[in-house]
Parts: sequence; structure tokens; C-alpha cells
Amino acid sequence: MKSIYRLSILFCFLMLFGAAQAQQNLKESAVQRLVHAHDPSIFVATGALYLKQTAIRAVGGKPLSPALESEVDHIIDSDVRDPAWFYAAWSGAIEPFLSTEEANEIAAHFTTEGGQLQRQVIEQAIGEVLMSTYTFTNRIDYHLAGASREMQDLQRSVGPARGTCACPTQKELLDLQRVNDSRQFNGQDLSIYPGAVAFASGGTGVKYVKILMMQGVGSINTHFESVAKQIQQVVAAQK
Repeated sequence: MKSIYRLSILFCFLMLFGAAQAQQNLKESAVQRLVHAHDPSIFVATGALYLKQTAIRAVGGKPLSPALESEVDHIIDSDVRDPAWFYAAWSGAIEPFLSTEEANEIAAHFTTEGGQLQRQVIEQAIGEVLMSTYTFTNRIDYHLAGASREMQDLQRSVGPARGTCACPTQKELLDLQRVNDSRQFNGQDLSIYPGAVAFASGGTGVKYVKILMMQGVGSINTHFESVAKQIQQVVAAQK
């Protein structure tokens, strides 16, 4: 009897464990679907510019030697331009705060016409917060020479209306800091999309944007600072 009882307890435990694992797998799948709906280009470009300028500052503001620049670019390519870090960072930021149902709801919304436009607006707004943080703390300097490729990539990432000059005018600088693609988004009336209105009015949509503004931006900062330390160590080793 005791053996049968123990087997029954073990069977129940395994059933509960299997159900919990299945639920976790469903949640992870929903979160991955959601984060891969996002376009990481603004965040990648911001990080690449910041990290190239980190290397330039580490050598006293002088141009990087070809060998050092190649090594720094290799780090940026693998750790920032490859967006795997972005999806991992935002997955970790989002997963604790959204249910499976909420993640699926947002991901489904982002497949609609209004949802796609709303997603782009959200990314622009979060990019503005990120870029302002790095600009106002002098970690990004639009007049620091030596990062023309990264500057051009950033200008392209925030919208096709941007110029490609590596030394932006005052107007271009203000445009970059606003991170607002006027050609695409100004005058866009999202109120014609009922799903977009519902998303912005409260509940899951507002909750999601708050998560991205706090935990999402925080996860990006953490990753960039980790890569910045790696680059500083590489520069120090070559001095």
C-alpha cells in the first residue's frame, strides 16, 4: 500500500511539474513572439555610436589606429550590431511582468496595420529616452570626430527624413534628439484604428509601455555598459 501511495504522489508531482513546464514554455514562446515583433535598429545604432565614442575617448579623443578600430568594430559587430542581445535583454525585462495572455495580445496587436504604426511610435519614443540619456550625460557627443559610420547609421535608423552628414547642423542635432520621424509619423491619426485606441487607453498597452520605458531601457543600458567596459579593457591593453 505504501508503495502504491508513493507512486501516486510521484505521479501527481510529475503531472504538476509537466503542466507548469508547459505553461512556462507557452509564456516564453509568447514573449519571444512579442520581442521579435520589434525593430531593434534605433537601439543598435545608438549603442554602436556610444561604444565607438567610448573607444575614441579612451585614447584621448584621437582617431583610433586601424588595428584598434578593427578590434573595436569586431566587438560592436558581435555584441551590438547583431541584435541577439536586444531580443534577450527585452525578453528578460518583459517576461516577469506580463502574463502569457498579455504577451500574446500585444504581439497580435502589432501584426495589425494600426498596431504596426503604434509599435513604431513606441520604439521612437523609447529611442528618444535612451538617446537623451546618453546625450545629456555626454556619453554621446555629436561633434566628436571618428564615428562617421555610426553617426550615419543612427541618422538612418531614426527615419528617412534625416540627413547623412557626419557633422549634423543644429537643426539636425535637435531632430536627432527628438527621435521623431516627421515624414512618417507627424499627422498620422492613430485614432482611426480602434485597436490602437484601446491599446493606448489603458490596461495592457499602457502597462507594456511602462515596462519598456523602465525595465526595457534599463536592460539596454546594462548591456551597453558591459560592452563599454570590454572596449575600455581592449584599449587599455594596447596602450
